[in-house]
Amino acid sequence: MTATVGLNIVIAGVLGLLALLCAVASLALQRNVPLAWVAAALAVGTTQTLLLTFAAGTPLEFVSAMVLAPFGFWLANNTIYCLMPDKRLRQAYLAAFSALCAVAVGLFVAGAPFFFQVIVVQLACTLAMTDAALRILSGIKWRMLDVSLLLVVGALTLLRAARLPLIAFYFGPDVGFSDYNGSVVELTLLAVESLVTLGIIALVISSIIADTIATYQQQSERDGLTGLLNRRAIDAMAGQAGPAGGAVIFCDLDHFKLVNDRYGHQIGDAVIKAFAALIERTGHQAGRIGGEEFALLLPGASAADARDVAEMIRRRFNELAHPVLGATERLSASFGIGAYQPSQPPASAFIRADNALYRAKAAGRNRVEADPSAEQPEPSGAREQAA
Repeated sequence: MTATVGLNIVIAGVLGLLALLCAVASLALQRNVPLAWVAAALAVGTTQTLLLTFAAGTPLEFVSAMVLAPFGFWLANNTIYCLMPDKRLRQAYLAAFSALCAVAVGLFVAGAPFFFQVIVVQLACTLAMTDAALRILSGIKWRMLDVSLLLVVGALTLLRAARLPLIAFYFGPDVGFSDYNGSVVELTLLAVESLVTLGIIALVISSIIADTIATYQQQSERDGLTGLLNRRAIDAMAGQAGPAGGAVIFCDLDHFKLVNDRYGHQIGDAVIKAFAALIERTGHQAGRIGGEEFALLLPGASAADARDVAEMIRRRFNELAHPVLGATERLSASFGIGAYQPSQPPASAFIRADNALYRAKAAGRNRVEADPSAEQPEPSGAREQAA
């Protein structure tokens, strides 16, 4: 057994193990699609390496180089496509790639010289990687992972593109498959490509893991219905004291239970999302802290600033006409404002904001009330009666 054969077996074993791990990880992460494409691409790479090792000089070696290679690059392109937000020109790329593959098959069936077949196959592989590189560039977040992935995918694209002038001017139109595939130039390019491909695999898996962690972190901090911060995230932010004071706004939708009872929970959810969209557009830290209860944190704002914000939200929500509710019915919400002093956390104003909200509801709802910072909490029993 030569050293090359032994090395190829090791590479195939590593690729196969990575393919298995990615497949298992994809299933464990609720069928993560990018990981599934990575697993498929690694499986193709494993098969291709084994065929190049044990089927040299047979028709299977030709199949490996001319069929599995573009198939592997197509799988790699799909992986990048799933990772990147840019979905434009997908149909154009697929049409061009499919056309090139169809031409390659037609040339093979027609018995055309290998020179023309390999040119078309290399064009298909180059197109797949060029499209992948452009998608990374268009959706890049300038994280170290994204920049590194762009560089290695760009390098693989250049290595594939470099074959086109080499085939045309170095090998010439009379080149045969064995002369081309066994040449020092092609073997060197394949060796460099293998190293670059391993870097791409590592970066893609790292990117998938980073995105998955970010997704789970967002889910742990965000309300599932509105996308606003949830109670846990709001409490965490409100517990951090800053050098400046600020204000807190508590919001509560008026008579929301009647909306749910009369029109159903689907309409109730639509109303909640409409209100959430209003407070999110203020640009302040906003969260859903209960069923129909919301909070806004306004660091550095005065009680007067907070009142202006609350009045704006109250007015716009009251003017909002939901088609199911009818033209004569209007939605409304009540607001309570509490202020906190420098070096105090926003959470210190929660009781004052809650007291102010209680007063707004007791005074007829659809209004804004502010508590002086020195005001003591109202008795909890009275607050429950007003709610």
